[in-house]
Amino acid sequence: MKQAIQLKENMYWVGVHDFNCRHFHGDLFPISEGTTYNSYLIVDEQITLIDTVEEEFFDIMMERIHSIIGDKPIDNVIVQHAEPDHSGGFVKFMQAYPNAQPYTSNAGVKIMLKQYFREYDYHKVKTGDTLCTGDYTLTFVEMPMIHWPDNMLTYVDKANIVFSNDAFGQHIASYDIFDDAHGLAKCIDRAKDYYANIVMPYGMQVANKLKQIQEMGLPIDMIAPAHGIIWRTYIKELFDAYQEFATFAAKDKVVIVYESVWKHTQMMAEALAEGLGRNSICVKIFKCSLTSPAIIMKELLDAKAILVGSGNYNNAMAPSIAAFLEKLASCKVKNKKALGFGSYGWADVVTKQVNERLVRAGLPLLQDGVVSQNYTPTQEDLDALMELGKTLAAEIKAN
Repeated sequence: MKQAIQLKENMYWVGVHDFNCRHFHGDLFPISEGTTYNSYLIVDEQITLIDTVEEEFFDIMMERIHSIIGDKPIDNVIVQHAEPDHSGGFVKFMQAYPNAQPYTSNAGVKIMLKQYFREYDYHKVKTGDTLCTGDYTLTFVEMPMIHWPDNMLTYVDKANIVFSNDAFGQHIASYDIFDDAHGLAKCIDRAKDYYANIVMPYGMQVANKLKQIQEMGLPIDMIAPAHGIIWRTYIKELFDAYQEFATFAAKDKVVIVYESVWKHTQMMAEALAEGLGRNSICVKIFKCSLTSPAIIMKELLDAKAILVGSGNYNNAMAPSIAAFLEKLASCKVKNKKALGFGSYGWADVVTKQVNERLVRAGLPLLQDGVVSQNYTPTQEDLDALMELGKTLAAEIKAN
């Protein structure tokens, strides 16, 4: 029988490991070592489950639950988020525990009905509502659009644990379930990866919610998210990192994304990178068609600028660049500047189109004018691009 893992007295992890998961949210987010779907059990006068798991892993969750409570009934189930990786096992759970009282947000009720087509007698909760399970009082805090309308977290007094659902999650799949087993650098890096690819569009909501949580003055010993490890040692560092993520705090760094067939645009990208890099700018350069957007978005989170390059293909930009610019706009990136560049043969139209898309995405341009190249760049052309990189470096460092 698979066993629960104790977090504190009366508090248990009863989730599952998905070691084979390599793509999260469809194919949008590649991950290296799998992930976890975290459910938590509070054993009190009333036994309470916080979140379920993907439907296919329901039996594993139940094994862990039975390892603690045997055949005792579960009195309450908290649905913090209706997304199927957290609620997929809910219907089976209610079949196993038909007398359990479900709690969720108003938005959660609507989404659960739309997904599973079954009515339940939900207790609809809002920020500040509580549930007493005996020795413990659970306080609910709504977190709309972090990252669905229904998200919420649950705070348990006396245990001083925040069950935060998607907030503060990361993809670390390990039986060492606490942060200090993995080191600060790895944990914050994985949290950054998760934030950039799941939460980035909702930075304003994150910043406001962080402020609200801090103003509530709750003593917090642990933060237990829905994916990855549990935070207990690096909580201050986690809050500081999330504050930076939410405000798009940036360093002297530029991300260059390009597409190139005959290497003309690639040569331009590398010359610009050379000029930037020689002048104390951290440069990350990616060929778009060979790189997951998830990797690019993570690097962009703390960059000051992005340069986007494409050749001309039937008077249009490369499809991979068009798709990337669409994603860039959807992520609502703030506090960055941008610039398009590219090569062409007989019609110099695409670089202007790239710049227009960057501006529509809310990214002001680093300079006026079009940075374009007719066919193969000469050494003089490349030297000029390196000099442009130097000029851009000065502007980036000045901001």
